Amino acid sequence: MKKSIIPLLSAAILLAACENMPHEVKTLTLTSEERVINSQQNEFSLDLLKQVCANEKSSENVFLSPLGVAFVCGMMTNGAEGNTLDQILSTIGAEGYSVDDLNEYYKNILENLPYLDKTTDMKIADAIWVDNQCHAKKDFIDSNKTYYLADVVNLDLQDQLTPKAINNWANKNTKGLIKEVINEPFGDDVRMVLTNAIYFKGQWAEEFKKVNTREEEFTLASGTTATVSMMNMEKELSVTPPYDWNLYFSQIDTVPDYYDARMLRLYFKDKAYCMDIVLPREGINCEDYLAEFDMEQMKELEELLRSCKVEVKLPKFTLKYHRDLNEDMQTLGMTDAFNGQLADFSGIAEEDLYLNKLFQDSFLEVDEEGAKAAAVTTSFFTNAAAPDRAVEPFIVNRPFLLFIRECKYGTILFAGKIGHPETK
Repeated sequence: MKKSIIPLLSAAILLAACENMPHEVKTLTLTSEERVINSQQNEFSLDLLKQVCANEKSSENVFLSPLGVAFVCGMMTNGAEGNTLDQILSTIGAEGYSVDDLNEYYKNILENLPYLDKTTDMKIADAIWVDNQCHAKKDFIDSNKTYYLADVVNLDLQDQLTPKAINNWANKNTKGLIKEVINEPFGDDVRMVLTNAIYFKGQWAEEFKKVNTREEEFTLASGTTATVSMMNMEKELSVTPPYDWNLYFSQIDTVPDYYDARMLRLYFKDKAYCMDIVLPREGINCEDYLAEFDMEQMKELEELLRSCKVEVKLPKFTLKYHRDLNEDMQTLGMTDAFNGQLADFSGIAEEDLYLNKLFQDSFLEVDEEGAKAAAVTTSFFTNAAAPDRAVEPFIVNRPFLLFIRECKYGTILFAGKIGHPETK
């Protein structure tokens, strides 16, 4: 059994509710290879969401940042070898590509994704915390400095003040959203901590008016109802119809075939980012729909989006979520990394290391002005134009799926299944 343990910590945080931040606007342009990685990483995002939802027993809500998990795994690949490396690449959507390809992709994301408009405040930061007793390899450190822009801090991880230093870093790079990621001293076998933080603060392109928010019923998966604060808006928005758009042009005598789900796209200002709400139709269980949902179906819903006058009802809510991801990631194919006999992280340090624990804490708040989302992933290594017609109301009064995305390439930043929205 390998003796060393490295904790690896990824913090991915998303807030939407915007303030103007002065910065140069950049353009995110992906190469053909990077587009494939991006698309496959979105598949990983859905796979992780489906895996967690299928096995979640204690909460009606699931909210994750698959991108945060992928960033951490990407940093790991600079020190992984053999089957361990192959499994990590395959799991996060980079199968068939090299570590260099993945590094270039994440460098592109890091340097451009936060600056796609002037109205969104977004930041991505990485750091490597190296214990004084750890003999970190130069290539591993240099690669993460170059491609992940990681700061490197050498310190005594067993020092009682080290958790405070890491927590201060998380607090600073999430602008106070995540104040604590480590709540106890590290054990004697901890040798390294990797941290990634993503912060995003935006504002709806079309805000909900607070005066229109009122208490209404939300039907839970069990069939019982709960009272929620429901935001209301009637605007020209992007939405899929309940059935084929062509039926709006013709007189029909038969009942149309309804789509199993509809999508509502709520843009943030300047439309570089959006929140997609996927609402299975009444009678279809949200978990059952998600189990068969994939990026092809996501694309089909996107292609059906049209700008129409829509009456929207969307819960105003706040939730916190915690998930241990060891079993989920192993089920998705990343097995060797968690096995003390099989893990090969020989490119990270002279010591033998294996992944001991991976978990994520997340936060989501949706209100009239926008959305705030946060996720901290921690892993320990041991040693066409539509007609101007009315569309049926888009009433989100039952469990639904939620995705916060970059719009040009559809990059998924956060993904969730909301079964019981509450304002806390």
